[in-house]
Amino acid sequence: MRTARWLVIAGCVLSFGTAMLHGAGYRAVSSEIAGTNARPVLVAAYKVLWLAFSIEFIVLSAIAAAAMGSTRGKQLVLLCSLMPIFNAGLMWFFLGPFLGVYCVAATAVFLLAGGLLLPDATRP
Repeated sequence: MRTARWLVIAGCVLSFGTAMLHGAGYRAVSSEIAGTNARPVLVAAYKVLWLAFSIEFIVLSAIAAAAMGSTRGKQLVLLCSLMPIFNAGLMWFFLGPFLGVYCVAATAVFLLAGGLLLPDATRP
């Protein structure tokens, strides 16, 4: 149980840290894409998606951390692990290997391993 909690906490911290690093690049990336000749709606969509990804990982870390204290913690943490699994796969496919893919994949591994080690829900 203790190992499971530490793995989930590590996944949450890594998820939050990844979100902060990703969000820190918003200003530079948004000014870069705004300087292109892309249509304004495409520029706006890119900015929204950039911020949404950062917010997604902040919320993910909060949900997974809160789930550990729940009777259904195992199921919730395993459900939370799906998001970084899918994101890492998409990032690898479209962007190739880079630091962000490794951070998201590590988040997925920590949450998945921690979720699998958490005890099953107690039945009344």
